[in-house]
Amino acid sequence: MQLYVICKSFYGCSASMLINGLIGKARGIACIDPHTITDAELDELHSVGFRGVRLNLRSRSQSLRAEEWPKLLRKYAERLQRLDWVIQIFVSMDQYASIEPVVPELGVKVVFDHLGHPGAGETPAASQPGCAELYAILAQNKNAYIKLSGLYRLDGVPGLEEHIKKLLKMVPDQIVWASDWPHSAGSEHNPGGDPKATQEFLTPDIPKFIAECERWCEGDGGLMRKIWVDNPRRLWDYPFDD
Repeated sequence: MQLYVICKSFYGCSASMLINGLIGKARGIACIDPHTITDAELDELHSVGFRGVRLNLRSRSQSLRAEEWPKLLRKYAERLQRLDWVIQIFVSMDQYASIEPVVPELGVKVVFDHLGHPGAGETPAASQPGCAELYAILAQNKNAYIKLSGLYRLDGVPGLEEHIKKLLKMVPDQIVWASDWPHSAGSEHNPGGDPKATQEFLTPDIPKFIAECERWCEGDGGLMRKIWVDNPRRLWDYPFDD
């Protein structure tokens, strides 16, 4: 069984909770400060199975100005390129207009969370600001991937199924499925909004999600193998035969 685990953003830049659990064949995604982490620390993470980092602005409802993205992404790429690691990016859809110009020059793989995270409202996902740039990034850069994940976070998004089908047809070799387990919400959903309080996990219907994915793939066994097996193996450097 392939296992890919992402450090939760509310742990900050500490990967200690995952290090022991990754020893073996699992792959992990860390949260780091690219300005302060040392090469030795990155090498230690690599040795136990980490293969990328996550940059999460969306959970904090944070955005960057257009001129800030190149500097930040270049810094991450500078630190990660020698290890062939991935930059995993979770932002709101409108941020892709600022991200698009810099992706081709990074020299590392990137993957975008939760179908690019289109917003709820009246505008279909494919017509929302930033979605055209997201499509362009994926179509023009074979090192760019997108995660088919977190649909329970996208309630109320018009045209979501059409968005998914378009991606499956457009870049079938660049989509990876993810369960988004353990289905936690942001700290604002903690009791009383207390960041140190304990919240109950969300309970999305994952078997239903899997069945929907099979339907979106129109029963194409080759496409299903890509999103569940081949693409994640290639993205996360998973060389094992199981």
